[in-house]
Amino acid sequence: MAKKQCEEALEKLFEFIDHELPDDELIRIGEHLQDCPPCEAERRINEKIKNLASQCGGECAPDDLRARILQTIQQVREGA
Repeated sequence: MAKKQCEEALEKLFEFIDHELPDDELIRIGEHLQDCPPCEAERRINEKIKNLASQCGGECAPDDLRARILQTIQQVREGA
């Protein structure tokens, strides 16, 4: 594979995974990934990382957290 094609594909990989590229770029990068095992491996790794990250942190913050943070900020300002 041409190094320039790999660089472009890897540079736009997250946008490709998120389907945020214009259709022509999605097609071009998709075709490159089909023909380039190293870039496709990188896509698979990054897609797994994205999926794992989206599964983490699903817990909601306590309802009073914002109020406690604002109170702490106010106390720091008054003490400064």
